[in-house]
Amino acid sequence: MKTLRWLSALLVLTGLGAFAQSSDYAFQQYSTDQGLPSEEVTCILKDKRGFMWFGTLNGLARFDGIRFTVYRRTGKPNQLIGNYIIGLSQDTSGHIWVSTHRGLSRLNPLTEQFTPIALPTQRDQTSDNDYVSRFVPDQQGAGWFSTVDHLNRIDLTTNQLTTYPLPMSGTTMLADPYLDRRGRFWMLQGGRLYRFDPRSRQYRMMLGNSSPTGGNLQVMSLYEDHRGQLWAVSWEKGLFRYDSRHNTFVEEAGSPRYVTSMTEDYRADGTPFFWLGNAMYGHQTGLYTYNPATHQYATFTGDLRDPLSYHGGMVGAFYRDPQTGVLWIGAQQGVYKADPFTHKFGRKLLPAWSAQSTPHVTFITQDQRRPTLYWVGSSDGRLYQWNRPADTFTLVDRGSAHREGKVDELAQDAQGHIWITAGGRLEEYDPILNRWQTRFADKAGQRRFRTLLLDRAGQLWAGGNSDEVLMYNPATQLTTSWRLPIRKGEGQRASVNRLQEDAQGRIWIATSLGVFRLHPGRRPVEKITLHPTSASVQPSDRLQSTFYLDGKGRVWVSGIGFLVQADQNGRIQKTYTLENGLRGDHIFDIREDQTGHLWLATDNLLHQLNLKTGEFRYYGKENGLFSNFVFSTFSVNREGELFFGAVNAFNYFRPEQLRYNKVPPPVAITAVKVGNIAQAFRPGQAIDVPPSENVFSFDFAALSYSQPEKNQYAYQLVGFDDNWIHTQEHSATYMNLEPGTYTFRVKAANNDGVWNEQGTSLTIQIIPPYYKTWWFLSLCVLVVLIVLYSIYQYRERQRQRLESIRNRIATDLHDDMGSTLSSIRIFSDVVQHQIAPVRPEAVPILQRISTSATTLSESMQDIIWTIQTKQDSLQDVVTRMREFGLKIAEARNIEYHMEVSDQFQSPRLDVEQRRNIYLIFKESINNAVKYADCSRIDVSLSVMGRQLRLLISDNGKGFDPATVRQGNGLANLQKRAREIKGKLTLTTAPGAGTQIELLMKLTS
Repeated sequence: MKTLRWLSALLVLTGLGAFAQSSDYAFQQYSTDQGLPSEEVTCILKDKRGFMWFGTLNGLARFDGIRFTVYRRTGKPNQLIGNYIIGLSQDTSGHIWVSTHRGLSRLNPLTEQFTPIALPTQRDQTSDNDYVSRFVPDQQGAGWFSTVDHLNRIDLTTNQLTTYPLPMSGTTMLADPYLDRRGRFWMLQGGRLYRFDPRSRQYRMMLGNSSPTGGNLQVMSLYEDHRGQLWAVSWEKGLFRYDSRHNTFVEEAGSPRYVTSMTEDYRADGTPFFWLGNAMYGHQTGLYTYNPATHQYATFTGDLRDPLSYHGGMVGAFYRDPQTGVLWIGAQQGVYKADPFTHKFGRKLLPAWSAQSTPHVTFITQDQRRPTLYWVGSSDGRLYQWNRPADTFTLVDRGSAHREGKVDELAQDAQGHIWITAGGRLEEYDPILNRWQTRFADKAGQRRFRTLLLDRAGQLWAGGNSDEVLMYNPATQLTTSWRLPIRKGEGQRASVNRLQEDAQGRIWIATSLGVFRLHPGRRPVEKITLHPTSASVQPSDRLQSTFYLDGKGRVWVSGIGFLVQADQNGRIQKTYTLENGLRGDHIFDIREDQTGHLWLATDNLLHQLNLKTGEFRYYGKENGLFSNFVFSTFSVNREGELFFGAVNAFNYFRPEQLRYNKVPPPVAITAVKVGNIAQAFRPGQAIDVPPSENVFSFDFAALSYSQPEKNQYAYQLVGFDDNWIHTQEHSATYMNLEPGTYTFRVKAANNDGVWNEQGTSLTIQIIPPYYKTWWFLSLCVLVVLIVLYSIYQYRERQRQRLESIRNRIATDLHDDMGSTLSSIRIFSDVVQHQIAPVRPEAVPILQRISTSATTLSESMQDIIWTIQTKQDSLQDVVTRMREFGLKIAEARNIEYHMEVSDQFQSPRLDVEQRRNIYLIFKESINNAVKYADCSRIDVSLSVMGRQLRLLISDNGKGFDPATVRQGNGLANLQKRAREIKGKLTLTTAPGAGTQIELLMKLTS
């Protein structure tokens, strides 16, 4: 771009020679209206991830196909150091080197952080004009760039600078280094081209205004094509090829003279050519194409009527994507994109005769003798000759007697004469003599011809708004009328819309009242009635709009909302409607291409029908058409190229050369927002979402620049979404997710539906609130354990203290009360023996005192046993029960059996359980011994799970509970059972013994 500033001094009024125009390409413009920081674009780069970068005179822009992200100098750290961008390059590590008028900086595209490169202070000691050339990385891990004072080599690992002299000293012209693929080092400075040897630090001048070529030769840039051929781009002398054998540059004959930049491209058939940019010398537009094989070039002229023409002015930079073939042009009026996957159709506007003139192009017919010449008719009666290579239109003078009437159809006979229908006339034109003749005219003025056919016999057929078809024989100059068999009562005339000859020489006639067929040697005309095979479509003769016979003789007929394929007898075999592919209600023409596909001109898009699959493709203004309403008939040239008209214009294309985007799009996550605040991130690192935020979103882009608005997306938050979510939006938002780790995945498809299934992903870590973190939960568990342990310790201390009290009471009772009762019993026995001889009546009293003391002592022993803590297990209770039962039974000569289950571990009993179980047992045994008159007592004790069962039975006399007065004994037994939450059951009957069962749930 630096060269464009001083090119104005080189502009001289010199003729440029003949040049042609090209309309094979359409251009989409991006300007400041779409987000560019400046209209004037100086350099272009596509990075390794797939983003497009544009350097301008007022900032740097990154483009993802939808949005521009702009970087400008703010004076803050890690920001762009200068807004005037001179060059952009990317090294092998992915860093982007940005050359500006204030120095050089290195951009990390993942973090979007700029690192300025420290440069030696220049002669003027100021920083506002520290111009740095484009950065050029080499294969040795270094990079090269120049400043006004030096050529610099920087080690990409250490950032160490090594300076070299420039070829021209004492000048402010910035030098531009260039490394070709063979490692040859070139330098451009001041319009001269040098070859540089870094080891010897020597320059050799190769081309320039002091070279042997002479003249005002200014070398503007270098370019290396796909074969390794090096080209020098010059001002005034055009292109030069490098001859490596002779180490010299050879002028390219026939190339445009005033050129500043170039890049290589390929046509649809694989033919290579060059795009050339210039500085708009004279009437030129700044953009050329050049074919080095034929030395032909074409220029692009902007037309204000055509928004897809080139209006960019001076070209500052080219970039052609090697994967997709998309061409980016950095120009004086923004960025222009030429996309073969989007704009698939050639475009041509008719000359603008007046601002009010908006005729419709009715036909584009190739001349049979001069294939580069085409005949173009329009609805305002004009007829043009279009010289396609020269891209010029010549208006054909029809003469005053032939100017009236719309030119509907054109045919050319074997002698090269042109035949047209205009109104109700059939006219012949001799291009050599430039002479018009009327061969037929409707004197009554009732006819208006709409279609014209030249059959294989050289006869002309014309049809229009009457119920007839006219045949004109040029050899005999005779006209024959063929009436159509219209039934009476149909109420209107049959308007002829199309004529076509089949392989048998029959003429097919499509009319507003149906399809007819005639054989020139036979009469009458026969009507072809369509026979539908289903009730889905019942085509009416009055609703048919167009007709076509394909290469296999199949009949195609369309009507409002349908298209049918039938055999030549009218039997319908296939039907297409709005439900299975059609997007237009009205079809105006049908044509088959050389690949066997059908093309339909409809009121809503151009349709392509694949007859093998039954699938449709659709094309509209976004693909380069002048209108989505294709109200036209097709023309086909010898090469199979299709033409169709529009308002004051026409489109053309080769169906087999239409390009489709088969490149899966790279996918990038362009922004992450947490709580509407953008987050810095890089691939492979997780994004942390704090607990205070419950909303986060992702922006993403498919880096496919062919109709990016048609890109499709599918995303999934793994860990939350069960399935992929399909969308055409470029963002996704989530909220109120549970804490955890999630993976956001996104994949995309391009405009032709080709998916990148791998896509990209980003890990999201939703940080839980403190009360949901592991350490907080662990702390809570620890606190609970401490509290429970403290409670346990407290209860254990209380138990130990209670046990201590119990043991002390038991000891006191044993030592004090026990010894006292023993003394009473002993003293009463002594007194009894002493006074028995003297006072015998006192002996019973003393015996009673001794017995009471003995009984009380035994009860005291039971109380002490109950209180003592060392007797708390069930096994201790069993032992005491066994001892008591044996002792009392043996005293009465009663057989005693006790059975204890050995399937339980001896559980601990509390004081109440131990006391009441034992007392229930003791009371029951006492009752059996005293009152049952039994000879056997059985005791069974078992534990099942947490259930204790005590069963006491005797074989005594039993009793009837209903007739025996209840005393305190049975009531006490029931009371003690309730105290330990047990259930006591008494089973007895006279003569059947007695059975007492205690069921109780153990608590420890």
